[in-house]
Amino acid sequence: MDFQVNPACFSAAFTIPAAIADCHLKLCKAEHIKVILYIFRNIADGIDISKISDKTDIDEYDVKEALLYWADAGILVSKEVEPTAAKPTAKIVTKSRKPDRTDVAKRGLEDEKIQYLIKETSEKLGRFLKQNETNTLVWLYEDQGLDVSIILLVVQYAVSKDKANIRFIERTAVELIDGGVETMAEAEEFLHRRDMDDMAWRAVCGALGLEKRKPSKKETEHVRQWIYDWKISKELLCAAYDECVNAKSKFSFPYVAKIIENWHKDGINSPDDIEKKPKPQEKEDFGAFDLDLYEKMINSRD
Repeated sequence: MDFQVNPACFSAAFTIPAAIADCHLKLCKAEHIKVILYIFRNIADGIDISKISDKTDIDEYDVKEALLYWADAGILVSKEVEPTAAKPTAKIVTKSRKPDRTDVAKRGLEDEKIQYLIKETSEKLGRFLKQNETNTLVWLYEDQGLDVSIILLVVQYAVSKDKANIRFIERTAVELIDGGVETMAEAEEFLHRRDMDDMAWRAVCGALGLEKRKPSKKETEHVRQWIYDWKISKELLCAAYDECVNAKSKFSFPYVAKIIENWHKDGINSPDDIEKKPKPQEKEDFGAFDLDLYEKMINSRD
């Protein structure tokens, strides 16, 4: 199907910074886009978390996370801070120009490490490399300063994950660069931690029935704590989900996080512990239910 923009829609329009579309569409979550669109459409109203949550049907917790994301990107600033030019996220390094075929050939003749990198990558992938793949490898090594040994570690990691494609290799390598990784030991620790976080997230998604997606930084911190620090069982995660849905009639990750936090503080480690927990007693209204006492109160006034 072919489509084109309807010119009539420009009769009512508002301005959006180009950096949002140029640098963040692949990086941010859908909720982040909804929040920033609402803010710029209603820029004169200021930023009210409760109102944004109501108008976009996004939980206030996720609205706050979106605001932090756009603040970190330089799109939003604190009122106490002097505004500066919007800064791209660290991953904007992927926007720089990669070497072409001629550049790669020239650099390969000048640096034996590049020849070794291309040869070893080809062997690990079990095939000859395409031109865009060699371009990316050389770009990671020379332009981004990533050591050959670390790049090859990422290639091997991609193979082990059955994701032996240059997009996954580049994305993972850029994450290492963004994380300030400089040594093999740091790279191995980074990838190990990433694997542990992925396993924890899959466990939580399976228990809560969440869609398969990349978790936010805050969600990753929560599941890491639940699975590895607090040893929360699948049964207790399911119980927290039920508790949330019963209270709010829908799933809310922040609400579940609060439930689990409260249970952990109370020493609840299983669904059976929930049943044993004493429930708060309701205040009795003797005036309404105890007729004898009511009569005594009336008589005492005489």
